[in-house]
Amino acid sequence: MNREFLLNILLLVFINLLIKPLFIFGVDLSVQNRIGADYGLYFALLNLTYIFQIFNDFGIQSFNNRYISRHPQLLPKYFPNLLAIKGLLGIFYVLLSLLVAWGVFGYGRRELPLLLILLFNSVLTQLILFLRSNVSGLGHYRLDSYLSSLDKLLMLLTCGVLLWVHPLPGIPFTIETFAMAQTLALLFTAVIVFRLLRQKADFPVKPSWIKNPRAGRPVVLFLLRKSFPYALVILLMFAYARLDGILLERLLPDGKAHAEVYAGAYRLLDACNMLGFMFASLLLPMFARLMKKSDGPGIRSLTSLSFNLLWAGSITLAAAVCFAREDLLHLMMPGRASAYRWDTLGVLIWAFVPVSVINIFSTLLTAQEKLAEMSRFFVLGILLNVGLNLVLIPHWQALGAAIATVATQAFVAGSMVWLCHRHLQLTPGWRSLARTLGIALFVLVSDELIFGMLPVGWVVRFGLALSAGVVGVFVFGMIRPRQVLSFLGK
Repeated sequence: MNREFLLNILLLVFINLLIKPLFIFGVDLSVQNRIGADYGLYFALLNLTYIFQIFNDFGIQSFNNRYISRHPQLLPKYFPNLLAIKGLLGIFYVLLSLLVAWGVFGYGRRELPLLLILLFNSVLTQLILFLRSNVSGLGHYRLDSYLSSLDKLLMLLTCGVLLWVHPLPGIPFTIETFAMAQTLALLFTAVIVFRLLRQKADFPVKPSWIKNPRAGRPVVLFLLRKSFPYALVILLMFAYARLDGILLERLLPDGKAHAEVYAGAYRLLDACNMLGFMFASLLLPMFARLMKKSDGPGIRSLTSLSFNLLWAGSITLAAAVCFAREDLLHLMMPGRASAYRWDTLGVLIWAFVPVSVINIFSTLLTAQEKLAEMSRFFVLGILLNVGLNLVLIPHWQALGAAIATVATQAFVAGSMVWLCHRHLQLTPGWRSLARTLGIALFVLVSDELIFGMLPVGWVVRFGLALSAGVVGVFVFGMIRPRQVLSFLGK
């Protein structure tokens, strides 16, 4: 399992680094630079679409991934029922989100059409993830790796055409047309993933009870009951991670402008978080299969390997971005970079480290179905995040929101590690703790010397900072050359 994980995570990283940064920095950044403050509204509304994800997904993706990984023969039975449930929940999710946006947050005619497009995009995204959960659940990890960036590849085409080719003369480029270009790409992606899944498995699309809903009530209630704990976890995770942008836009008189500053910094955090999300999506079906076999040593080995890689990667990348933040923003936003922007980025990027820890240990707890215990700490995370934002945003605006994010993610990360220690007896030895702290200090000291003393361009220093992390991985034994050769050679 370690070999399969290592090979597929390398493939995932390669594919995603090839495609997703092109969309994030080539398309999304160009849109922000062209539109300006309206991008702050887009960012706030995008965050609002995450608040009610409990109804959009209802934990179906995680539930399905775990159960199909352990019982692939259940796919023909589960797929049509879960697809029908997702359709009904998607309609409810869109209507509820629009109602809350209008009645609670005060959005009106200017904002609601854009929000409707973003909500529909969110429904399509969750549909694609559900389809992919069946692909990975059946053990087709490599195919799922290829599909992981298909939506962004198609968005490069649809959004890029709008940005640079101007196929619609007389129609100005707006944030709404940008959102609709994403809709088109997501529709194509859903069709492609569905057709590939049909090639891998034979299953009906319509549930047997579609003509007689009463007959299907027991099945629907059973699946909803099983997926609800996963849904609650997703709701709470999105809530404490996505409230910042909304609170910034609503709490401050010029909230759109501050939300746009925060969005610029959050873009880099989002780009980094792709790495942690890739780990989590690949680990969940693998952990589920190992737990079905009661393979305790295999679980510990896979957890240790994934944590070592992601800890070293997150420390290295966060430190490099922090030290190079001023130059990065001048490159990304020529003429618009400011101390306010790069200070916000310098704080916010450190949230990547605890988020990476959460991705490993929350995935392990999800595979073990320790969902209620996780939810309690996510509720505490929400309360901590809202409290810190209410105190910090009025005084430090986007910088205050960044501080609140880092503090909240650090608290949740510590909670997930403690839960794994309590329920799964995962207790690191002193050597593991020494390696974990050692590589962090090594990277920070190395970057301080590289950025503070070397008389070379910032791009070279950034590359050297990333190289220092790679050196640290082997110096501190986070992964050994023989271990890599062993995995690749099996």
